[in-house]
Amino acid sequence: MSDFVKYSDQKNLLGQDKVSILPKEKRYIMIADEETGKIKGCFPLKNKNLGTGWIALYQNPAAWLAQQRLTGEQYSVMLFLFSKLDFDNYLHVSRADIAEALNLQPTHVSRAMRVLKDLEIIIEGPSEGKFKTYRLNPYVAHKGTNRENTIMDFDTARKNYSDGENGNGKGDTK
Repeated sequence: MSDFVKYSDQKNLLGQDKVSILPKEKRYIMIADEETGKIKGCFPLKNKNLGTGWIALYQNPAAWLAQQRLTGEQYSVMLFLFSKLDFDNYLHVSRADIAEALNLQPTHVSRAMRVLKDLEIIIEGPSEGKFKTYRLNPYVAHKGTNRENTIMDFDTARKNYSDGENGNGKGDTK
């Protein structure tokens, strides 16, 4: 029995008194019937610890991105931003840092960022001192624990930005 562990959270989560015995070395996702609470499936997670170096890129938006005919510099900036993504889709990186990391002129980074903003791949967030922050559109990709909350926050921020409430009095012209 030492190679197994009881998964007793089922009682609290699903309203059941049953306890399943699962191997200790794996983590699982339990799928339950919403009406009865009966477990319909149990799937092991393949990666026990993804750490901080991951994002979820969605397939339909990936196809949409491919159709946008972004330039090489624009793709480079976008992928670099993906690599710097913080939880809940925040981006805290200066244009100068992007330019230095990608060996690009700062004006080229600015143009690329403008295109990404025009396509709403990113939106401008509040300023941190003299630097702007951004948020990646969670409909494209996501990093965090609750995509639905990130989407609601993003939609609110996008509306506030378009209404001119982003802290600098400048709104989107769309």
